[in-house]
Amino acid sequence: MDGANVNATHELGQAPLASAREIEYRVIHDQRLATIRSYNMWYAFGHLVAHGYFWLMLFLSLDLSSKPLLIAAAITASLIVWFAYRVVLMIDRAVVSLYPRIIFLELSLGYDFYRDYLSSRPSGDTERSFIEKSEQLHAESTTELWDRIHSQFKDKDFPADRRITGHFRSAAYFSVALFWIIIAAILTPVYFPLQ
Repeated sequence: MDGANVNATHELGQAPLASAREIEYRVIHDQRLATIRSYNMWYAFGHLVAHGYFWLMLFLSLDLSSKPLLIAAAITASLIVWFAYRVVLMIDRAVVSLYPRIIFLELSLGYDFYRDYLSSRPSGDTERSFIEKSEQLHAESTTELWDRIHSQFKDKDFPADRRITGHFRSAAYFSVALFWIIIAAILTPVYFPLQ
């Protein structure tokens, strides 16, 4: 057991308490996975809607020869993509908010799965620092341990750009660039005809 749990061993040795924590640990990981799945689904749905809307409005605007409708299609599709990305960032914060409880439960149960994952991130100095501080805490009870872990947790120490959402941002840039490249390819010959 880690140094953080040494003084709370008498409290953790009780079978019903330990099994309740094990159940909570499994439930909280299921919650984390469900939240991650929800932002993946949300992002895929947002991109599907944006691209579907863009291509539908593109062909409609070409049939109607409407330049304003063409530009409006690119603007609206771009906004849908960025809205989906912003929602992913907000949902991602819900995943990060689970970290203190996960770390507390791992320290209480003697597990190190997620602690190892967070502390071994190549660019995650603040994540590693949070894990190291949590492992060095000494508490008389698990309640005190939870209070100390929760009080030292800072949401900003787990920035989204160091998490999985980096590829979401790249996909958003590529989608928006695609919309505007297509619009430019259609409108450039109209405004700058080759002579």
